[in-house]
Amino acid sequence: MTATPIPSDPFEPAFRAIEYFLTTGNEPDDLPDDIRNSEMYKKLVATMQELDKFVKGMAKGDLSVPLVLKGTVAGTLKQIQANLRHMTWQVQMIAAGDYDQRLEFMGEFSTAFNTMAEKLKETRTNLMAEIAARKKTEEALIQTQDQLRARIAEIESLQEILRDEAIRDALTGLYNRRYLNETMGRELARAGRSGSPVSLVMLDIDHFKKLNDTHGHEAGDLVLITLGNLLSAGTRKSDICCRFGGEEFVVILPDAAIGVAIRRAENWCQTFASQEIAFGEERLQATFSGGISSFPEDGETAEEVLRKADEALYRAKAEGRNRLIVSSH
Repeated sequence: MTATPIPSDPFEPAFRAIEYFLTTGNEPDDLPDDIRNSEMYKKLVATMQELDKFVKGMAKGDLSVPLVLKGTVAGTLKQIQANLRHMTWQVQMIAAGDYDQRLEFMGEFSTAFNTMAEKLKETRTNLMAEIAARKKTEEALIQTQDQLRARIAEIESLQEILRDEAIRDALTGLYNRRYLNETMGRELARAGRSGSPVSLVMLDIDHFKKLNDTHGHEAGDLVLITLGNLLSAGTRKSDICCRFGGEEFVVILPDAAIGVAIRRAENWCQTFASQEIAFGEERLQATFSGGISSFPEDGETAEEVLRKADEALYRAKAEGRNRLIVSSH
């Protein structure tokens, strides 16, 4: 008995065509014409092409690809697309600083996304707190620096005042003997290098003890102040006026030859002698004697030039006071 052949499955070519299309994205060449030309097959191919285009677009990150198909599968894909669009928007909001965005779909991915958002929010909170604390610290540091600068300026000002007080005579405001000792050597050294002269005038108020005994120490102080003011007003900025001690004064005249020093000392002598000093109801008058020496004629050192001026002053006192004597060479 001859076996009856089992008829082939009529849908097998269609299944192979669908499998080939899903694998390669193309239609097979050997597909029978009756299947290729059937409306059902054409509709199936169009649907698969639409799905292929949509899925590939999402795989590349293009969430704008439309899907016009209907049905459960298409609806699910559209929902996934919508969810991805919403998630993209939420990521943009987080990037803009809104860390309260949360996903309520996509299972484990939502949990990971929400955990990331929580961590970012926590990090931002901690960072803002750190920035605020650092800003507060910087403000405190700036305030401390301002206070420190003000304190340094105050100290420098006080140091300048103390230095000035250390080299100034408190009564007359002229430089004191300490400053004279510090300065005169430098002046002579400078003059020695440049070859310029330096003259020195030493003054002593005549009969000062008698003036104090007669009118009191306040009157004596007033006479000292008056002579100090006269010397300050009658000298150049480069000249150095000092109260040497008691009623003695010394004036250093840089770049002044002996003749210039004599003329200027004579002017001081005449002005002081003619000046009436008001002391209460009284009018006081005083004179001074002076000795003049010069560098380098009278010595190469400050001690030698001072000694020559002092010797000349002693002679002026001995010869009757109210006069000037130039040191003998």
